[in-house]
Amino acid sequence: MKPRKSLSVYVLLVGILGLLIVAGFFTFQIVDEATKSQIPAEQRELVKPIDGAIEQRVIDNLQTRRTFSREEILVSPMAIPSITISPTVAIVATASSEAAVIKQ
Repeated sequence: MKPRKSLSVYVLLVGILGLLIVAGFFTFQIVDEATKSQIPAEQRELVKPIDGAIEQRVIDNLQTRRTFSREEILVSPMAIPSITISPTVAIVATASSEAAVIKQ
């Protein structure tokens, strides 16, 4: 028959784990408050906040632009390069920016 562990061992383990969690939380709070602002007062005065204002001229310009439908985009002529694959020519990249062509 195995000897049973007493309940006090588990209570002690849970207590220590609880203290570690609380200590970690408080340590995080202390470090967070200590490093909240690294900007000196002189720089804080010189930094301009972002106001987020958009000029009405820009909004009017966007509203007057023409929008293209999906059909117009698909029908419009686009320059699509044609690629032909030849089994006798292989392009090998070299260390320089040029490519070497090797005939097989």
